[in-house]
Amino acid sequence: MFARNRSGFVALMLVFSALVMVPLFAGCGTSTQAKSEQPLLAKDANGTTITIPAKAPQRIVSLGATDSEILGALGVGARVIGVDAYTNYPADLAAKPKISGADGYPNVEAIVALRPDLILGYGGETAKQDAQLMQAGITVVDLPALDLEGSLKEMRLVGQLVHAESAANALVASLQKRIDAIKAKVASAPKVSVYMEADDYTPGKPYVFGKGSFGDELIADAGGVNVFGNDASNAGYPQVSDESIIAANPQVIVLTDDPKYGGDAHAVPERPGWSAIAAVQSGKVYAIDPDLMQRAGPRIVDGLEQLAKLLHPELFS
Repeated sequence: MFARNRSGFVALMLVFSALVMVPLFAGCGTSTQAKSEQPLLAKDANGTTITIPAKAPQRIVSLGATDSEILGALGVGARVIGVDAYTNYPADLAAKPKISGADGYPNVEAIVALRPDLILGYGGETAKQDAQLMQAGITVVDLPALDLEGSLKEMRLVGQLVHAESAANALVASLQKRIDAIKAKVASAPKVSVYMEADDYTPGKPYVFGKGSFGDELIADAGGVNVFGNDASNAGYPQVSDESIIAANPQVIVLTDDPKYGGDAHAVPERPGWSAIAAVQSGKVYAIDPDLMQRAGPRIVDGLEQLAKLLHPELFS
């Protein structure tokens, strides 16, 4: 059920547990040419040493929608020759040839045939295919899944990799300014308790944003308190019970999945026992576009702004 969300944070909930095996690939497929510039991150999600190409890559493949959105924001879309099946933004990258199927897994043979000089992945989701591509002599950098601050650093790292440092620095400075403005606006407001759901709802088994997830940080920056902010299980994406959610009694409920798969705010009152929750009784149940909340690219700040407005509408009227 996670394949349709590949390149979003829902997919990572299963991947994190597998990352302990990824160091087996470390040291494979690093760039044979490198600038003297020091990369902002030493290793990628696979444990592979990151080096900055000596020449600006001209044939880039994106294995994840997050990567695609970063590349688009840096203005290097013309150099992208293939993207994953879930890349739907920006429009010029969404129109690129797709190198993965509906299951989200890359077609290694098709990618090799494209002769890319840089491949970007995200969150270790494609570790097996990354290894195969590196064995073919292609440079692969799989961005780790980090918190909000780390995600901004990764945008700058991509700028280094594609030789668009100025654009990346300007992008991050703009995003940071917006983040700081939101935090300042909600700083003195009363904190609101929040339940934020990451995965499609299955009775008694939803996945949520917990401690260490970037969603937990978004809640805090938006002036809220995550009711599962102390639960770091499953690498920050705990699977919780209906009973624990009802007991937490959040003031606001936020869904971040597609309405077809449980992200329908109107259906929440029908969940067993949920009618007793304060958020349901006050009508403060909301859904935010999953692409804004589950992709740690430039639009994550759009998601933060929407979340802050839902938690503190009085400050944004």
